[in-house]
Amino acid sequence: MDLQLKDKNVVITGGSKGIGKATVDQFIAEGANVYFCARDIKGIDSVLDQYSGLTDKLHGKAIDACDSQSIAQWFQAIGDIDVLVLNVSALSGDWNQSIEVDLQSTIDTVQAALPYLGTGSVITYVSSKAASFATPGFESYGAIKSALAHYMKSLSKTVITRGIRVNVVSPGDTFVKDGFWDVIKQNSPEVYQATVDSNPMGRLCRPDEVASSVVFLSSPRSSFTSGANLYVDGAATNHVQF
Repeated sequence: MDLQLKDKNVVITGGSKGIGKATVDQFIAEGANVYFCARDIKGIDSVLDQYSGLTDKLHGKAIDACDSQSIAQWFQAIGDIDVLVLNVSALSGDWNQSIEVDLQSTIDTVQAALPYLGTGSVITYVSSKAASFATPGFESYGAIKSALAHYMKSLSKTVITRGIRVNVVSPGDTFVKDGFWDVIKQNSPEVYQATVDSNPMGRLCRPDEVASSVVFLSSPRSSFTSGANLYVDGAATNHVQF
């Protein structure tokens, strides 16, 4: 299916690894102009090297998403934005980190991007299934994800008058090499296996599976979808999403 994303300007925060990197890959495959940022220049260079000589549509920038001034300057240099994918998280149980990285930087990034979004533009926020149930030990992570899901729902009502759509994708436990669950697998294999066994599909999610949902919801093919929160969790959650 042609998702009608060719030559669209797509901006992705946290795009050098995991779900963000998989999202970069899929937007590039759709022919979009992709601008991504991350804090680690080595990660950015690794992605750019992968595509060296294959496309001129990929652009990486070393930016800390908490640096709102640098984010604003980056958006100004890009110009019109058709798709904004928000994919930055501290993945932490520390309240200060969660508030600064997950909450405040996301809100600041949205506000900085709004002048460059117009009719047909889309904001897609990558959240977590943890927003909808208790997360002992990671209370701040779950609480902030929940707050941002609420913010995105309200934002969808605010910006629809400008023809801008806003959606949320909430992944379940996702395995990323050298990521959170890989560390758990190496250090606490019993916890890892219990998590795998608890999923009805008997495995963890892959980054590309989340990215596919992000790309589709961000595309013109999903033009009447706004204010949605799509769970990509292999039926792990039991409650009904409202």
